Amino acid sequence: MKRSLIAAALAVGIAGTGSAAAMTMGDQYVLRAYTGQALGLALTSEMDVHTLGIAQNRSSICATLGGAIAGEAVAHNRDNNVLSSAALAGPDDAAEAIEPLLDKEAIVLAFGGETPAAENQAMVTATLKALADAGYEGRIVLHVAVWAPKMMEKAGAAHPEIAAYLAGKDNLNALTLDPKNQKAMIHEVALVDGTQTSRGVVHEMEMNDSWTNVFKAAMGK
Repeated sequence: MKRSLIAAALAVGIAGTGSAAAMTMGDQYVLRAYTGQALGLALTSEMDVHTLGIAQNRSSICATLGGAIAGEAVAHNRDNNVLSSAALAGPDDAAEAIEPLLDKEAIVLAFGGETPAAENQAMVTATLKALADAGYEGRIVLHVAVWAPKMMEKAGAAHPEIAAYLAGKDNLNALTLDPKNQKAMIHEVALVDGTQTSRGVVHEMEMNDSWTNVFKAAMGK
């Protein structure tokens, strides 16, 4: 089961870089709409997150994902100042861009899309460094395209201060997708001795046929 989840997660991470030639751009948006809506619903309805920050790059695919997460989140909380978004152009933007997110209960790292993997890694590393420097105590949630390529682990390996910060957090989560069993899962995760690991699934969501099929198309199946 664990191997199938990892394989599925890797596939959506690869699709997020634009390598799935069979997918139209519209299909890419549909996949992120399903995925973002489910994540936003899980955060607000199951994990009791009332205020949310989203950090992402400026690609159109990530904008679709972030918009779907945000739209579902604000649908459940119509109060003022419940949502902030940071759209990074590059790693140098991170410290300033995430400042409005620091008062939020949770921050989603939603990097992927058409942006090259190395650029996404640089932005994830810079974002985690900024969160560590700020002593952010809230929940950090990793989208599958961040979790699967081990961007958190690589950031910790590059910067001991990031590794120490993440190792001390007990409120880290990651999203994975399992098309075989038609489930999306929120994991409790951790950085243990420099290695990112899942401590178990804390919430499952059913993937309907339309969501599953567009995800399989992203994997080239």
